[in-house]
Amino acid sequence: MLPWATQLTPTSALSNPAPIIQSWPCSRNLNQMGVTIFQGELDDHEMLVSVLKQVDVVISTLAVPQYLEQLHIISAIKEAGNIKRFVPSEFGNEVDRVRALPPFQANLDKKMKVRRDTEAAGIPFTFVSANSLAAYFVDFLLHPHDKVGEVTLYGSGEAKAVLNYEKDVAVYTVKAATDARVANRVIIYRPHKNIVTQLELVSSWEKKTGRTLKRTHIPEEEIIKHTESINLHVTSFLQLTEKEGEARYN
Repeated sequence: MLPWATQLTPTSALSNPAPIIQSWPCSRNLNQMGVTIFQGELDDHEMLVSVLKQVDVVISTLAVPQYLEQLHIISAIKEAGNIKRFVPSEFGNEVDRVRALPPFQANLDKKMKVRRDTEAAGIPFTFVSANSLAAYFVDFLLHPHDKVGEVTLYGSGEAKAVLNYEKDVAVYTVKAATDARVANRVIIYRPHKNIVTQLELVSSWEKKTGRTLKRTHIPEEEIIKHTESINLHVTSFLQLTEKEGEARYN
């Protein structure tokens, strides 16, 4: 949650009622920022409709295993009838214009399902494509906190990806949620300076630390062969995709 956002407009959050979640530091931080926290399960339709009638913009941040639970949100938004904008939980690849390796494609299919149901319900929306989240992938690809002497390169290491810092994605998402210019549109965060290959990332890290890392390559054929066991987010990073006709916040 962004402190300045809570100062500009009343902000609410829906939280799982589990006691362990209520004890998390982030829950206390939200309370301290003046966020109204509702507790409940997404499959409690009446509760969800009641909560939604008290807000006008919904930004979903559900994790991968919960993507399809957003169908409960869509149903409740349709009944509530007052929501001015719905931003589903995506924040990755532009799902309508990419094709991925099988395990990751299953996640893209779920996101597309949420998109189509949102459109069919006539709900005002903004779909956010943030490409790859920088802090996550820098940590995964470089292991900077481990001070290791070697690095694994996937394929040639020359495939380009867009790495956007998570806080920047959050800022632009909050702004987009009330921006009339991107109502019922897809926005794609792709600043030119954030487009980088894994090799360029490694070279930048070597320059910053003054260390030379031993490079080990995993051939593309080997990656494809083991797609069923590879980390789903790695397959996301490895996709070489074409994107056309995109609306962007650069």
